Amino acid sequence: MNDTSEKLWNKDYILIMLSSTGISFCNYFFFSALPIYAQNITGTVASAGLMTAAYTLAALAIRPLSGVFADRFGRTKLLILGAILCSIACMLYHYAAILLVLIVIRSLHGIGFGMHSTAGGAVAADVIPKSRMAEGLGYFGLYGTIAAAIAPGIALTLVQDNTQSEFDTLFFISAIICIISMVINTLISYERKCPRTSAGTLKKESVSECSLTEKKDLPKTFLGFEYAVFPLGAILMLIFFGQSSINSFLSLFAMERSFGNIGLYFTFNAAGLFLSRIFLGKIADRKGPNVLIVPGITILVVSFALIPFVATKLQLILLGFPIGIAQGAIGPAINTMIFQRCSVERRGTASAAYFSAIDMGYGLGGIVLGLVAAALNYYALFFVAAFFALMALIAYVITECVKPCRRPNNE
Repeated sequence: MNDTSEKLWNKDYILIMLSSTGISFCNYFFFSALPIYAQNITGTVASAGLMTAAYTLAALAIRPLSGVFADRFGRTKLLILGAILCSIACMLYHYAAILLVLIVIRSLHGIGFGMHSTAGGAVAADVIPKSRMAEGLGYFGLYGTIAAAIAPGIALTLVQDNTQSEFDTLFFISAIICIISMVINTLISYERKCPRTSAGTLKKESVSECSLTEKKDLPKTFLGFEYAVFPLGAILMLIFFGQSSINSFLSLFAMERSFGNIGLYFTFNAAGLFLSRIFLGKIADRKGPNVLIVPGITILVVSFALIPFVATKLQLILLGFPIGIAQGAIGPAINTMIFQRCSVERRGTASAAYFSAIDMGYGLGGIVLGLVAAALNYYALFFVAAFFALMALIAYVITECVKPCRRPNNE
């Protein structure tokens, strides 16, 4: 049982939640609005997918290095650098007159976000009391859900007439939010009270949350990841390959169908995501992850396939809720499975594997689905997204239901 007497909502915990929320808001601003801006510049649909790919792949590439740098030089320094890069990228979007420049700026934004999100998770783990770690990390993850619920609607409202001046306003507001987040990061003080060893590791006696692990024989790895993460990582990548269709192309699909501002879709999606994360975790703990993951992926397959057939804006908005329910059920359940199948000493690597699989799914999906949209149409794009989700479902059923892998629980 958790010791609730230990204080969870300490100063640094609140500060990292606030700064992460700000950076996440800018993240979702551009996921919804930048595809439209890219199409204005290039006149092609495929450029929207390239925006998602450049951002996500840049974040993916920087994550492993970010973990090393955060451990060696300090989390707060990396947080500040990440927020600065994000603010610079937001200000530079105005000057992107050609696709190549826009891709470079988008990649810079992805690097900044990858640094900030990686270091932010480490800060949260450092300042949360050990006895309330699961509870604290659960609350911490909701910053993304809040941003997903509100930010896309704000962005699409700001650029509803699709003019350069409206986009400039969005870029300015985003840069200011990133700067505010950077200032908040400078107020995080626990590292200044927690000196490091010559190797860069937080000293065990300095703060109770920072501990050192004794060396012992651990499972072999490939590219730094234990082999147990790869089957589930591949399934997760296929899922988010399909999910990239929403982030990169749903706004453009709505414009083509003359649906107007679909910001409420993201609100309904976030509501489903929020509710499922709060209430469904206990079901997975009692009955196992299959009871959530199989229905969850099935919902995604059906929902992606239904998008081309929506006849009204309301129908499209309402689809956001079941998709959100499915996302909230699948993500935490697979994340828990990855943690259980990896060594306790490598939970950081397990977490990196989880987010890397998501980044790879988004990045590759943005490229491939953009080419599908350019060569065919949006209808084919969402059918392809449904196909990849179906592949994830088949792979999961075969590996986890039909032929379950019996692995020891490392916890």
